[in-house]
Amino acid sequence: MKSLTKNRFHQNGSALIVAMLIAAIVSLMSVRFAESFMLQLDQAGARHEAHLVAAYVNGAEQLAARILAADIATGAIDHGQESWAQPIPPLPTDNGWLQVRIQDAQALFNLNNLSVKTAYAEDVGAPLAVRFSPAQKQFIRLLQSFDDYPVSEADAVMMTEALIDWIDQDDVSTGQGGAESLFYSSAALPTQAANQLLSDVSELNLVRHFSPGIIQRLRPWVVALPEPAAMNLNTAPLRLLSTINQPDSLQSVSEQDLLAVISEREQRGYTSVANFFEQAVVKTLVPDAETLSGSEEYALYSTGTQWFHLHTSLTVNGQTSHWLSLIGRDEQETRIWARQKIY
Repeated sequence: MKSLTKNRFHQNGSALIVAMLIAAIVSLMSVRFAESFMLQLDQAGARHEAHLVAAYVNGAEQLAARILAADIATGAIDHGQESWAQPIPPLPTDNGWLQVRIQDAQALFNLNNLSVKTAYAEDVGAPLAVRFSPAQKQFIRLLQSFDDYPVSEADAVMMTEALIDWIDQDDVSTGQGGAESLFYSSAALPTQAANQLLSDVSELNLVRHFSPGIIQRLRPWVVALPEPAAMNLNTAPLRLLSTINQPDSLQSVSEQDLLAVISEREQRGYTSVANFFEQAVVKTLVPDAETLSGSEEYALYSTGTQWFHLHTSLTVNGQTSHWLSLIGRDEQETRIWARQKIY
């Protein structure tokens, strides 16, 4: 009898343990099912929010494209007093706020303009004023224009030579500061020269001689467009206008001396490149300024624009993101060329 009772107690104990194990497994499964369900909800919510963001950014791009298409129908001159250049107040949406700003991308210095070379580009014995194209000389001047980050003329020349080599399609080093794939392949982190146009300003981090300090200072003033493109004299800031100088000078002119130029264009804009260089101030400062790029295909300066940047700030359900879109425009078509999330 005692043995039977003991066996029953043992069986009841085993059943209790099994029941506890089953309960634990069921509980664990329930937690995991709940976690999986919540994860799916989160993923679905994230996908929905991503779709909302994409829809709003796409809407902003289409709005900008229509504004720019309507603008070119009124004339080929682009300046800061036109409707596309005016501030647009924040727009409320069902999920937050949308703010857009259109900027003339050709108001900046296009780094890919450095791809235009002179016939003496490979002649290291030729004077610098002859070796470098007008756009290349502008870049040398720009590199030396930062008072808080002094760059010597010699260093500016070497940086320009290295960037030319990064962009051009050959494997021949340009001058003392140049660098092709042989140089980059022997670096601590081996790589190759791109030998094509820059796709983004951030590529400067890979180019010989370019320090984080100079890249940081260049960023507000430069752009990497899909092709060489003229700088718009109606929208270029004072710092970039000061890089226009005599052919034999690699130094910028005084920004202070060019203030009258800015004042003049704010009233109506310049109708042509010749109109800009005919001003008394410009003729006095740079009477023999170069106005041609050295290429029959691309102009050095313009008073109209083909490439624009659209800056989009978007808040959706409390989360804010910032986007940069590149819009290309001509008389036949206005289209979105590229889009990237800035932060």
